[in-house]
Amino acid sequence: MEVENLLKIVVDACDDKHGYDIVAYDLTKAGLLYDYSVICHAPTNRQVEAITQEVKEKVQEAGQTVYSIEGIREAKWVLLDLGDIVVNVMTRDDREYYALDSLFEKYPIKEV
Repeated sequence: MEVENLLKIVVDACDDKHGYDIVAYDLTKAGLLYDYSVICHAPTNRQVEAITQEVKEKVQEAGQTVYSIEGIREAKWVLLDLGDIVVNVMTRDDREYYALDSLFEKYPIKEV
């Protein structure tokens, strides 16, 4: 499966569970270990869990691997490692506090 197809699955899964401000940063020319960083947030920890579960299920249904999931216990900032894509699902407060978007703002946003 092409990474762009997997990216669409991820973004759609976040959207299906009402993730807010979903952004996919295109890091293909950045020389990093992965091609895309997806960031979205939710108003509650429970919704962070729901988005995470939806992404995991949709990726696995597509026959792709979820290499690891970190932070699910607290569900304030969950990171899913999909190999070429890293997904960050956060509470709104954590997204504002950690300002992860500011780390990637110099990279183009991939329209999905």
